[in-house]
Amino acid sequence: MEMVAASKMKKAQDTALAGRPYAVELEKLIENIAKNSGAIQHPYFLKREKPRKILFLFFTADRGLCGAFNSNISRYLLKRELTDGQEKSIVAVGRKGMNFCKHIGENVVAEFEGLSDKPDLLATTPITRLAVDGFLNGDFDEVRILYNHFLNTMQQEITEKILLPLTPPVAKSTEEKRLAKIEYIFEPSPEKVLNQILPRYLETIVYQSLLESNASEQSARMVAMKSASENAGELIDTLTLEMNKERQASITTEILEIVGGAEALADG
Repeated sequence: MEMVAASKMKKAQDTALAGRPYAVELEKLIENIAKNSGAIQHPYFLKREKPRKILFLFFTADRGLCGAFNSNISRYLLKRELTDGQEKSIVAVGRKGMNFCKHIGENVVAEFEGLSDKPDLLATTPITRLAVDGFLNGDFDEVRILYNHFLNTMQQEITEKILLPLTPPVAKSTEEKRLAKIEYIFEPSPEKVLNQILPRYLETIVYQSLLESNASEQSARMVAMKSASENAGELIDTLTLEMNKERQASITTEILEIVGGAEALADG
């Protein structure tokens, strides 16, 4: 299982790392468009003054045997406190998270399984569409993503970030302020450009979250299986030593009995 996990881990890590540059550049593109499109009136940027209904896209694994991967993020969700009057809803992506949410009585509005085996952008599109439709229809005032962000093989970081509403970018550094002054020509219009790009951006964020979660899961599983193999080896060594001691003691007892019997015959 350790070898299988190591093989899956390498592929999952490469896929997650390969997807990061695209997500980063797409975010920069949206920032540049937003900075140069004047007042943003797009519904994705509509921020409620007092968000009451919060939707969490909760990413976990479908299987166990991956150490504390599932339990840590489940514990985080359990302890995640909302302000008075806020309601929490869950889109459970992964069987372990789904079972946990049902066990503690969370409001699970949708369930998705089997996505971590072969992560695919098209497979995550229904998740994004559900979140976007719920936000635009007013079913949810805010949409958040909760997942394990892959840092390295030994470390994963529980990450929570807001997916909707989008926050209009604010230029902070000198370079960002310089770029903000550059004028862009939009064809056909900034609104139509945003209408095309923003849905792709949200889909990319959800898909990248799945890739990060999958890379974290496979890494945690490989480490857990490696630790289990080492512990099993130590247990085998300990039991082998005990067996040899018992066997040696048995042989010594038999030899002493034979010698004692031989001496008794000689004395007789």
